[in-house]
Amino acid sequence: MSTPETPLARLHRELGLKPLYAWWAKVEILVGLVAVACGMFGGMRLPSLEPQIREHVAYDAMWYGMAALVVLGGYLALAGHRSLLYQSNNRLTAHLAELIRASQAPSQDQS
Repeated sequence: MSTPETPLARLHRELGLKPLYAWWAKVEILVGLVAVACGMFGGMRLPSLEPQIREHVAYDAMWYGMAALVVLGGYLALAGHRSLLYQSNNRLTAHLAELIRASQAPSQDQS
């Protein structure tokens, strides 16, 4: 006996969408926020290290690295959030499609 197809699975099949995974979106958000925090705290720590490492060429590159962590981490967190929004919209769309199908089914049988 086969299990009935869920409205969300039907939506994915009919529109040719790949299913999105909530756990992956949450991992993206977590990793992104950790990267932003590391970039922010690392950037705040650099001025206190300035007297020891100012003569090194890598000092400027360290600033760019911290800025890159903030930017890329923020992007990753927003991408995870966007994925969660897409999943929510897909569930709502599938629910509305089922309501429309259910309301049209009796009228088609009478014709």
